[in-house]
Amino acid sequence: MTWTAVARKDFEDAIRSRWVAGLSALFILLVSVAAYLTRPAPGQTISSNQILNSLVIRDALVTTLVPLLALVVAYNAVVGERESGSLKLLLSLPHSRADVVFGKVIGRSGAIAVPICVGFLLPALIFLVAPPVTFDAASYLGYTALTAILGVVFVAIAVGFSTAASSSRRAVAGAIGTYFLFVPLWGAVRLPLQLYLGMGGAPSWLPLTGQQVLRMLRLVNPTGSFKIVSNAFLQGALYTQGNVSMQVSATLMLLVWILVPPLLGLLWFQEADL
Repeated sequence: MTWTAVARKDFEDAIRSRWVAGLSALFILLVSVAAYLTRPAPGQTISSNQILNSLVIRDALVTTLVPLLALVVAYNAVVGERESGSLKLLLSLPHSRADVVFGKVIGRSGAIAVPICVGFLLPALIFLVAPPVTFDAASYLGYTALTAILGVVFVAIAVGFSTAASSSRRAVAGAIGTYFLFVPLWGAVRLPLQLYLGMGGAPSWLPLTGQQVLRMLRLVNPTGSFKIVSNAFLQGALYTQGNVSMQVSATLMLLVWILVPPLLGLLWFQEADL
């Protein structure tokens, strides 16, 4: 399977990038600082799950910085090689265009997983030697894996844009637009919509209730689906307690975001003139 060779080379190229190294160092630093700031007061005890589920870690870092890091890692994956001419050389080898697209997704996903795992490693070492913190290793590793999956989602979106874009400028615009849509703008639009639907319900012409619209908006955003799954996981209730249907829907939505953007990009890429 030649996609493995593409993935290996792409992973190595991404890891050597200065942008990736810089953003990775920033992520590691911020996670460590956030873990320190959320430490319990003297005489109190807190679990590592409570720290991971705090607004500082979950909202300020994971759902804000991880998408940005993933988009920076992957936005130039295909279009960069197309502009440099190396893509023609790559396709002259026994690689199909599907091998290139999905090899890029896998390689860049590995590149985003490394800083995420390292970023959570240092706080874990601190928790292990800090008596006020009850460390749950299984939940901590699971949350780290879920955060890496969130990174993979945005890598897949960025590779989809990179595959379909005709220039790096358009790929950058797609990455920036994606980030602002799903991170700062989504909440700004969702809040007044939530207030409107809460006061008067959904319009009569819409075949959904206000609550169904809000649930749909929460699921469509990858960060919203991530929060649903990760919150249930840290509470030990994933697929067993609470709103199980929402948890399953959120998991499926994350899978859709991983698969659909690269597939759509590949459909255009198959017919593109290089």
